[in-house]
Amino acid sequence: MNEIYRFKSGLRLAYKYSPAVRSVGVAVMTCVGSANENADNNGISHFIEHMFFKGTKDKNSFEIVEFVDGIGAQINAFTSKQTTCFYTLSIDSQVENCIKILSEIMFDSTFDKEEMEREKGVVLEEISMCEDDNDDLVMDILSDCYFGKNTLGMTILGERKNVKSFTRDDLLKYIEQNYCAENTVISIAGNIKFDMAKKLVEDYFEGRFSTNCNRQWKDIPHITKPCIKSKFKDIEQSNIAIGLPALNFDNKLSMAELLVNTVVGGGMSSRLFQEVREKRGLAYNVYTYNSSYVNNGMLSLYIGTNVESVKKAVDCTIELIEDLRKNGLTKRELERGIEQLKGSYVLGQESTGVMMRVNAKNVLFTDKVFDIDQKIKEIENITLAQTKEVIDYTYDLSKASLAYVGKKPECDIQKLI
Repeated sequence: MNEIYRFKSGLRLAYKYSPAVRSVGVAVMTCVGSANENADNNGISHFIEHMFFKGTKDKNSFEIVEFVDGIGAQINAFTSKQTTCFYTLSIDSQVENCIKILSEIMFDSTFDKEEMEREKGVVLEEISMCEDDNDDLVMDILSDCYFGKNTLGMTILGERKNVKSFTRDDLLKYIEQNYCAENTVISIAGNIKFDMAKKLVEDYFEGRFSTNCNRQWKDIPHITKPCIKSKFKDIEQSNIAIGLPALNFDNKLSMAELLVNTVVGGGMSSRLFQEVREKRGLAYNVYTYNSSYVNNGMLSLYIGTNVESVKKAVDCTIELIEDLRKNGLTKRELERGIEQLKGSYVLGQESTGVMMRVNAKNVLFTDKVFDIDQKIKEIENITLAQTKEVIDYTYDLSKASLAYVGKKPECDIQKLI
């Protein structure tokens, strides 16, 4: 059983029944993230996510995690470009306690000023950690380069000066404007009957979110323009990231796009891995992945190599892309890719954590539940013609952006692509 229930306030319950397991995953996902921000408050969505765990009217930050540990559950959260999600995983007998604590942090957090100042230090350290993690850093630079002035190009963590400047009133105002019933999905997946799931959401969430949000979706379609940015650092490995156009979330060709990604750079048997790493020894790490948004998308291609091999690695990648555009996929690659995708989706459905997150995002962005049988059918019906359509759109080097982090190479970065 897999369905959506709509409450009077506009809040939606995404429900997935899985009696074969003894666990339940609960997610509170709202469509607010860094893409909803501006230059002055970039980072506020992520900072608010942190502050929801720093104390409520009844519990301090330690007591929150002590309570969750005491019932043998897990609690966590994440912020992305377009969503913020708070979730728990527990055995089925503890689901009400999990929903109760999620409700408590969502509606009874105090946002204590002293806690805020301490947490600012934590987030500033997180920003520093990201800047030292060079494969993360190059992806942030690529996103800024590829999306330009579009808010999707901003970092999730935000700027240091912004984090330092946030006030309690800033946080409360932002929550009031963005954490709305109509923009929020409670996703429950696992061994729990629908009537109980519905009652728990009614008891702990319905009627408590704002219904007067003054919020505009900022994910406007982006026109891609070539861009190259670099940051030279005295490190041993050169990090190269190439950004190419990709499809929006739930596009009719999304499954074909994922299959092409699997073949090109999605695993150890992929073309990039085999050619760049195994045959030519130019990199240890080389892969691609898709980022799909409501109205946009970006394909990211990463290469980690030594400074002497930068041009060779990029040239090899360009050769592969040009061959891909000219000849497309083989029938064997199509067949193998179909089986890989089916396996990935089916195995994912074995996890209540995966089910709750996938269902939440699908309902939030498309107002439809995730249907595994329909998805398998779509995958099995992928054609070579569809993959060629994806390749023609995505692997267009005239629209490529490139980011580089590492020692300054002898080649001209601006002429790599």
